[in-house]
Amino acid sequence: MPPSLQRSYFVSKKALHVRLMDGDAGHQYSRIRRVKCDEAKPHCHRCTSTGRKCDGYSTQEAHQAEQPPNSLSLGPSISVDPCATGLEKRTFDFFRTRTAPCISGYFPDPVWDRYVLQTSQHEPTIRYAVNALGALHEERHLRRTVNETCSDVPAISNGFPVLQYSKALHGLQSLLHAKTVPMDLVLMAVLLMVHFESLRESFVPALVHVEHAIRLLHSSTTFDARKVDPNLVRSIMRLDVQGSLYLGMRIPGLPFYTAATDNIFPTSLHDLAQARDLVNVWTCRLFHFMRAEADEHKFKDVGGVPLEKLAKSHELTQTFVDLDALLWDFMHRPTLKLTVREQLGLGMLRTRVKINKILAATCLYSEATMFDAFLPDFEDVLSICSYILASDAADRRLLTVSLDEGLLQPLFTVATHCRESRIRHSALVQLRKLASTEGSPRGIWHVEAMVRTAEVCIRFEEACCERANPSCSDIPEWCRVHSSGFDGWDVQPPKRQRVFAHMRLRPNGMDGEWADFSEAIEWSVSSHSMLGGAERQLLMEHDQLGQRNPYRYRQTVSARHGWALGPQTQIFNVA
Repeated sequence: MPPSLQRSYFVSKKALHVRLMDGDAGHQYSRIRRVKCDEAKPHCHRCTSTGRKCDGYSTQEAHQAEQPPNSLSLGPSISVDPCATGLEKRTFDFFRTRTAPCISGYFPDPVWDRYVLQTSQHEPTIRYAVNALGALHEERHLRRTVNETCSDVPAISNGFPVLQYSKALHGLQSLLHAKTVPMDLVLMAVLLMVHFESLRESFVPALVHVEHAIRLLHSSTTFDARKVDPNLVRSIMRLDVQGSLYLGMRIPGLPFYTAATDNIFPTSLHDLAQARDLVNVWTCRLFHFMRAEADEHKFKDVGGVPLEKLAKSHELTQTFVDLDALLWDFMHRPTLKLTVREQLGLGMLRTRVKINKILAATCLYSEATMFDAFLPDFEDVLSICSYILASDAADRRLLTVSLDEGLLQPLFTVATHCRESRIRHSALVQLRKLASTEGSPRGIWHVEAMVRTAEVCIRFEEACCERANPSCSDIPEWCRVHSSGFDGWDVQPPKRQRVFAHMRLRPNGMDGEWADFSEAIEWSVSSHSMLGGAERQLLMEHDQLGQRNPYRYRQTVSARHGWALGPQTQIFNVA
């Protein structure tokens, strides 16, 4: 026997233990079959070909072989900077354990599960933005825990979130002036800042960040969009779609990206991530068609719709019918194993697809009675949303606008566009639950405003009927609200004392002119006091600084450009 193959044999009562002595200690003989391991990785072919488990590799090495090359275990690999202060360490830990999971919502998201946490370890701008968002989220959590009127909580009165956000803004300006900075870092910083602005309910700065990120992706001079991680672009795209969902005249800004992705419609879905990406891409395409082409025929040039636009509407409708069928088949796959969180995410995708199907089928027509044909879909959306609200924890919902992929907007659409009294009032009940989930008696401003706008629409339409619980046939076309919304999106939170709900109708029938009505909505929203006067003044100073910087371009988005809400909402000159 050659010396290089010398072996020492250790015989026990049950099995023969053989260990190689030639330095390759990782490969052993199978203890049960007494055959030599063929050293194939990650598993021995001689064992796996017969359906057995190979004992030729140690447990640790087998586990390492099964790990994907880019996988990351967040527990041991993510550590806080040893030079960080105690407050920074606590904030980062809160962001890692509470904020990031809330933002990722119901779906596995590598951006928030890995990328942001990893990058914050070596990039100061990302670390400052993480600290700002985590600290602001922790303050909201403390307010919900100890009651919003409590003034003796130290973390609420300090300006740590705003100071960190200011440092992040300066860091982003430095990144934009550098020559070799990856686009990924810029988009990651923008994402964090959008969530920070949304959490403090400053929606105009949040949308400005999104718009500028889209401009950077369009640019071909400074940055190469082809080298950007697709997951980051998809995160920006979801925020882009949110802007078009809430702002009735805004056109999504990423059609160039959606045109180059997911062009081949799949016959089946492999996982939940693929389903989410597919739904978001087609949602972006739908709203681009609605805002750029369909709204012109629905609200201004009624009738005379070109055949190619009718064909596009039918194509989009059929696409969402097929998507609904794909999600149904995926949900009922016998081998599918989803966590509770993923099951809720799948339900939210189904509500989004059903609402998109309704919008695609009605986007070219100005008759509000067209929605009466979709009562089964409205009821399905209500059932799914009610189940999610009853199953999910409140602190996972509505941290920022990006989380609303299947609750707030679908429920608002059901309440305002379904004329069946039982269904729309049930949707209104669920909307009220959303408005009170953030811990304060009146909830978040824009959620409360949506609820009260829906109440105004329902009260206005049902006042025309003599029945207590009217059905679709009891509400005539001339009494129906075609679009609804509210102003105040471009007003800073401390000044939002009162908003106006706007409604657009055709009281003289299909041949008559549009008539716009408004009703004042006034209530006290305590979440506006999240930042003190000094903190708000500091933010105002940095906003003024940003207006002189190329990054913070002029905020041209205002109420006259359509700060409204709803699938087909536009704000015109209100009489």
